[in-house]
Amino acid sequence: MKPLLLILFVLLVKLSLSQNIMIIHDAFARPGDTVTLTIDISNTAKFVSFQFDLQLPQGLSYLGYSLRLSDRSVNHVAIGNMVGANSLRIFSYSPNNAAFKGGSGMVVSFSLVVGNIRGEFPLTLENGIIGDSLSTNILNGVENGILSVFPMGLNEHGEYMNDSFGLTVIPNPFIDHAHVSFTLADFSAVTIILYDQDGKKVTSTDVGNFGKEKHTLDLPNEMMKQLKPGKMYYIDMSVKPKTGAFCNMVVKIIRIEK
Repeated sequence: MKPLLLILFVLLVKLSLSQNIMIIHDAFARPGDTVTLTIDISNTAKFVSFQFDLQLPQGLSYLGYSLRLSDRSVNHVAIGNMVGANSLRIFSYSPNNAAFKGGSGMVVSFSLVVGNIRGEFPLTLENGIIGDSLSTNILNGVENGILSVFPMGLNEHGEYMNDSFGLTVIPNPFIDHAHVSFTLADFSAVTIILYDQDGKKVTSTDVGNFGKEKHTLDLPNEMMKQLKPGKMYYIDMSVKPKTGAFCNMVVKIIRIEK
């Protein structure tokens, strides 16, 4: 009897230590963009297949030819189909039961066309499966993401460069004061533009010329006066270097009550 209990104990320990997680990452886009979503699997056990459903909010459509397996695949096949009006199903398998390589990283990517929408949309993985060679679902959990569609008008000065100069607002959310930090690659003129959550421009401030280094400054007082507690806004920092075109970076901010 004791050997049987020992075997059961070992199996339970192995199961508790096994972590096989499916992850969809946050993504950012503008109305009219094509946005690429990526799926990671972090695994402690070998797997040969995976599947998930993703509910697409109205205004998003799937580009079928965009489906791509990563270099973790080994002669695997990937298929994506709409299974209903708004449900995208993607699955991948191996004809010869080969395991995906590695223990973490991207397994598949695909693209969506973004319509004339704006706001934040949940990216929620449903009916997830990570299959082992015995066709057992070894999925332990999922990490969902958010698709943020920035309002129209945030790119009025030029190319939008995601994370190009590390724009941060601290603290965020904030009450009375917030600091804006950014790093420049060249001497540049900097303008901060405030938009409401519907993409309407509220105000803008030319904050000056800055050199090639990291800078931190207070959010301008005239801008703070425009921020209503409990509302969401977008801070757009527009940078014009001595040579070259304008570039922009956007961060979402929220002011809260005292």
